[in-house]
Amino acid sequence: NWKIGSNQEDDKMTMLELIHSNETFENWTEIGTCTAYKNAVNIPCDAAMNMMFEQSKKNSTKAKLTFIEKDEKAEYPWIIFTIECPNFIEDNKPESQLWYIIQGKTSLYTNFRAIKKSSIPNDLKEKWISFFKSGKMVYQ
Repeated sequence: NWKIGSNQEDDKMTMLELIHSNETFENWTEIGTCTAYKNAVNIPCDAAMNMMFEQSKKNSTKAKLTFIEKDEKAEYPWIIFTIECPNFIEDNKPESQLWYIIQGKTSLYTNFRAIKKSSIPNDLKEKWISFFKSGKMVYQ
């Protein structure tokens, strides 16, 4: 029950945002975002994680980063972590994201699922981790 909320592309990146089919960008409860940074290769997992966290801290000074797991020796290195924000500079609503970043052959792929809460419950975190780790890199 998901639908495409936004699909954008330029010469540097492609971004797809998914929301529940009965929600809008103004009232979403859970969102999935997939971004491909074209020609971004050999980016260390920790560097990618820290880059996303630094971006979050610009808008949420109380953002919290929690590393979960990574595999830098995999064919396509990956990392999983959370960024939890109790509020934002221009918005008092919380948002927490579970990130899965994977280095492809020609692009860096950043993916996250987010909810409008200051933290992600453990059962939901485990569900999302399992979902991301079950994915496969496919080149066509």
